[in-house]
Amino acid sequence: MLTVGLYGIKDTTRGGRPTYTHDHNVAFMREGRVIDVVALERITRRKYDNRLDQYIGELLRERVGDEPVRFVSVNAFVGDGFQSADGSLRIEPTAPVSIAATPVPATVRWWPDGLHRRAAEGWALCHEFAHVASLLPFVGRFEPNSLLVHVDGGASDSACSAWWWDGHEARLIEASWDRLKVPVNNFNAGPIARLALGLGPDEHLAMPGKFMGFAGHGRVVPFLRAFLEEHGFFLDQPDDHVAALLRAAFGSQPPFADLAATIQAHFEDEVTAAILGWQEVTGAAHLYYAGGAALNIPTNARIEASGRFRSVHLPPCTNDTGLGLGAAAWIEYRERGEVEVSGPFLARAGGAEVSVAQVDEIAARLAAGEVLGLCNGDAEVGPRALGHRSIVARPDDVALRRRVSETIKGREAYRPVAPMILDEVAQNALGAGIAKSPLAALMLGAWQLQAGWEGWFEGVLHADGSLRAQVVRDDPFLEALLRRLWRKHNIAGLINTSFNGPGEPIVHTKADALDCARRLGLDGVVLDGSLHRP
Repeated sequence: MLTVGLYGIKDTTRGGRPTYTHDHNVAFMREGRVIDVVALERITRRKYDNRLDQYIGELLRERVGDEPVRFVSVNAFVGDGFQSADGSLRIEPTAPVSIAATPVPATVRWWPDGLHRRAAEGWALCHEFAHVASLLPFVGRFEPNSLLVHVDGGASDSACSAWWWDGHEARLIEASWDRLKVPVNNFNAGPIARLALGLGPDEHLAMPGKFMGFAGHGRVVPFLRAFLEEHGFFLDQPDDHVAALLRAAFGSQPPFADLAATIQAHFEDEVTAAILGWQEVTGAAHLYYAGGAALNIPTNARIEASGRFRSVHLPPCTNDTGLGLGAAAWIEYRERGEVEVSGPFLARAGGAEVSVAQVDEIAARLAAGEVLGLCNGDAEVGPRALGHRSIVARPDDVALRRRVSETIKGREAYRPVAPMILDEVAQNALGAGIAKSPLAALMLGAWQLQAGWEGWFEGVLHADGSLRAQVVRDDPFLEALLRRLWRKHNIAGLINTSFNGPGEPIVHTKADALDCARRLGLDGVVLDGSLHRP
């Protein structure tokens, strides 16, 4: 049987434009194995695309044969049911979808050709647990005595939830809109962040990552924290009013970098305290953590470094891009007791076997200071490029980093870039403990650089002294390339940033990669291991 998990709830509209849902996606699984994951934006080339209702018919026709099918739809706080734009697919839960690990049966009305109804099973799963379940394809199963946590701006009926997993059942410990509302909203709806970054209210999806990077350039100031807490962090106040208050308090140039650093520290304190508090209640030995807030790298590093868990796991698709996969995986897991463990490269893009024949030439070009795009094999799921859809360059040159990040990508100067490195280099440059970190392979952690390594990573060392590295494991092409750079050219890694232009989704196909490389002015592009001029 084919399991189709989807997140495509259509939101309400205000002023004729969508306001809530984003990152629609579909996942396909069979017999515990992931077949394909489709982030809608990668196909349509529209960032954060939320029009799955318009494209679901086409996606199903391309991927679904004659076998039995079951659908699992993920809800949101704007609704529980899914309906395609042409009415050919309707998934309607038979009861309200509450915060629970148990899926709600749903009625499926499906006319694939518009005329003949096809039978299919149906389920609906709450947004909260779909986030948690998105980890399953990357870990296989949840270890007994584990804490399952979601933290997000808004799920179905909470912004954070915690569950204890005994090995057989997930028991809800807490679900709350209020517990982490302030720290989360400071990053996705806070006027301080908008004013500091020069963003408008409609750019809220771009805020968290940018504000996290900007915070690394400031200092945590106790006076500022007291000032922010006294004013409720100015949440829900108009931006022009907040700007006037800041000018009155600090003059014409408010200390935005220090304000950002102080807000980041508050976020870390509150989220870490919540998760460690739930750990204390349950005595959980392992943490499985997902949701948009899990993209906050310094917080992840702090939780892992606390030593309170034997292991800390996050999925590569920790934000809403993983909801369809989580839904499909949970249905398969409930049936089988485990699912097949996969790497992050689950977005099928027609990639061929990746050749290592030109690794020497590619390494020499990179060592000479060229900037190349990589489009190898299938694509990563989630918002992080992990070497299959990446722009790469040597990491030891600040001018080269500026060319990659600011000139080519059009990113702000305050935003960090990350390196990809070999495990053997990571253990020396970042400490032996990184070898045990599940976060390291997914670029979801941060580590302090060991003394003496500064020159090797001068272009990618963040202002706060951290290296937000991806440690490459089990990828023959990337390992061969990095090994050649290290042993022949004395280069310790590569800048790794996503292969896309400003405001664009990450490239998906080889045609996307060639087009993007030409527009961005890259020096070359690698397609399935073969080097091409753009």
